[in-house]
Amino acid sequence: MGDWEWPLILFTVLGQIAIGIIVMFWWLDRDGDQFDRQLFKQGIYVSGGLLVIALLASLFHLGHPAAAYRALTHLGSSWLSREILLFLLTFLAWIYLFWKSKQQTGSRALGLGITSVLGLLGIASSAMIYVLPRVPAWNNVAPVLFFLLTTGLLGALCTLVLGRKLLRTTQKKFLLQLSLGLTIASLLLYIIYGSMLSASMEGTATLNFLLSSPLFWVRALLGWFAPLLLLISILRNSQVDKTNLILTVTILAGLGEVLGRALFYLSATGIQITALF
Repeated sequence: MGDWEWPLILFTVLGQIAIGIIVMFWWLDRDGDQFDRQLFKQGIYVSGGLLVIALLASLFHLGHPAAAYRALTHLGSSWLSREILLFLLTFLAWIYLFWKSKQQTGSRALGLGITSVLGLLGIASSAMIYVLPRVPAWNNVAPVLFFLLTTGLLGALCTLVLGRKLLRTTQKKFLLQLSLGLTIASLLLYIIYGSMLSASMEGTATLNFLLSSPLFWVRALLGWFAPLLLLISILRNSQVDKTNLILTVTILAGLGEVLGRALFYLSATGIQITALF
């Protein structure tokens, strides 16, 4: 089995939240001036801070952090190289968004779109690093889908928390519905993923580890079942205190995704993740 990979857990989860917020802003910006500029400014600050922390955390996984730039010489053959390049480009695009947040007028759609696309490509590249023939549990489309689902779910929930007083009712409803749909999709994907694992001996070992681990059931409670019940309650009852419940859902889902990412690394059969440079 694998190890706790805290630098990678922090890098992937925090990086995906940062990109998820920007993607949600890109979608909301379809309304133009109806997308609150104060929320835009707050969200850019938060996403940038999370992105910086994520990038710094990733350095602790490298054998020689000072030599990280050398990875860019392997763009044609290494998903790790592509990941590094795309996240650096995403950060440069974020700097443009930071500049736009200082302005009182002007379109934000182009900057949000470019940053979102670069960030999503970076996340897909991160996932492709783990699509390895020697690890049957990972050698499929699941890592890419898991990473993108985390991006959408936590991005939507964090946007709701940031915009609790600034989003319009229709925008909040859309983000709540999206969060509910992505939570259901995540649970269904995990069920399908589990059924796929039994096709090989290594995959069966991974499945047995997951089902026997208390962390998995804590992850299921925090990341799927509790958020599902709370999101349904919020959407069905317009009189409840949505602010507190949304914050609760966000915290639970965030903890669930962190545990899910930890289990992703812990359940890898017969592999030790090491730096490539």
